[in-house]
Amino acid sequence: MAKLDEITELLTDELEGLRKMLVVLDALSKELTSSETVQDISSIRNELKELNKTQEGHFQGQDTRTIQIEEQLKKSQIIPEWLLFMVSLVLIISLSISGYLGYRVAQSGEEKEKAFEKGKAVISTELNGYFEGHPEVYKGFLAWSKKEGNPDLK
Repeated sequence: MAKLDEITELLTDELEGLRKMLVVLDALSKELTSSETVQDISSIRNELKELNKTQEGHFQGQDTRTIQIEEQLKKSQIIPEWLLFMVSLVLIISLSISGYLGYRVAQSGEEKEKAFEKGKAVISTELNGYFEGHPEVYKGFLAWSKKEGNPDLK
């Protein structure tokens, strides 16, 4: 008997749920029958076409503004091309001059050495000629040079 009571209770609950669903279904069917359906969608299509035209115009305007901004950015570069060329030119000229001057300094050391050797040879021949003509001066020079060679003899 307890099971029969349980089954009846379940059936009653199910019937109550079904009744509520029928009420909701009835309300929805009344709403659907009372609403107007659109028979002609040409007005919607026309509105969509107008919207597309408006959007295309808007996008074209944005493209035009973007191109203008790009051109302005190219014109207003941080470092102009002519300035970059001038700086490069000055740098190349400076490096060339520095290289040439370094070469000249290296050559001048060699030239000084050659001149020293040449002067040494000329003075030796002139002194030899002078000492041959004045032997007493040569003896004095030898004594002096020995003193200079040995500072203890002073």
